[in-house]
Amino acid sequence: MSQQTIEQDEQQIRALIDAWCEASAAGDITAQLHLMTPDVIFLTSARAPMRRDEFIAGFRAMMELVRLECRSRVQEITVSGDLAVCWNLLEVSLTPIEGGQVRKHAGNVLTAFRRGSDGQWRIWRDANLLIPA
Repeated sequence: MSQQTIEQDEQQIRALIDAWCEASAAGDITAQLHLMTPDVIFLTSARAPMRRDEFIAGFRAMMELVRLECRSRVQEITVSGDLAVCWNLLEVSLTPIEGGQVRKHAGNVLTAFRRGSDGQWRIWRDANLLIPA
């Protein structure tokens, strides 16, 4: 794999991360679905692993209660064939729709991406280690 191809893959992954944050802020689950594989698994320290359907239900319920903003600072991306791993620092703010105190969380996230047969990168596994900030 050429250096140029790796750089293009890294740019696509960075764009996916930006699109994920934008879709999250907009409450756009349809956009998020296009950014994850059908067999995606989300890992957090606070609960059992979540599969796609559980994530969708949880996200919809959360978006009825809060507005979400996120900022991701990519620290490292490694691409190997059709798999890639990204470590980033994530900051999330949750603002209650009914008013109240903003909750902030921050921490490390390790995400594995898989390239589909259509050439698009998607989130395959996501280990999110956010804590109250």
